Amino acid sequence: MTAAVKTMISSGTAVGEGEGATAVKVVSSLSKKMAEPGGLTVAAIERRSYERLLSHKQEAMQSVERAVSELEARTAGDMAVADAELYRITSQMLDLAGFFDTGPLYEAGYSLCELLDVMQGKQGWSPEAIRVHVRALRLILKDHCQPTSHSAALLEGLRAVLEHARKA
Repeated sequence: MTAAVKTMISSGTAVGEGEGATAVKVVSSLSKKMAEPGGLTVAAIERRSYERLLSHKQEAMQSVERAVSELEARTAGDMAVADAELYRITSQMLDLAGFFDTGPLYEAGYSLCELLDVMQGKQGWSPEAIRVHVRALRLILKDHCQPTSHSAALLEGLRAVLEHARKA
C-alpha cells in the first residue's frame, strides 16, 4: 500500500529536520485507482446522479405538500402576533423544492421568506400579505408547479405585495 520514496532534503527547506531527512510518499488505493485508465465519464456520473435525485422527488414533494398544509393551518386563525415558525417551515420547504424543478413554487416560497424578513425588520405584521402568499403556494401546487399564465399572474401579484411591504 505504501511505497517509500527516499528523497534527500537540503537544509533550509520546510520539510524534514534538516539536511539528510527522508520523506516518505504514501500511495493510497484511491490514488492508484484514479491513475488507472477507464471508469465513468463526467456526463455518465451526472446522469446517474440526476436519476438518483429524481428517485426522491415524490417523497420530497409530499414533504412540500405537508409544509404548505402546515402553513395554511398556521395562517387560518387571527394571526395577531408574529409567528417565527412560518419562516422556518417555508425555508425548509424551499430546501427540498430547490433540488427539483418546482419553478413558480420556489419563487413564491422565496417571496414569502423575503416578506417575513421585511416584516420582522420593520416590526410590522400583515396577516393578509402572508395568507396571499400561502394561497399562491397552494394554487401553484395544484398546477403541479408548472409555469402557466396563472402562476405568472400569481407571482406578479406576490411581487407587488412584497414591494408594498418594503415601502410601508
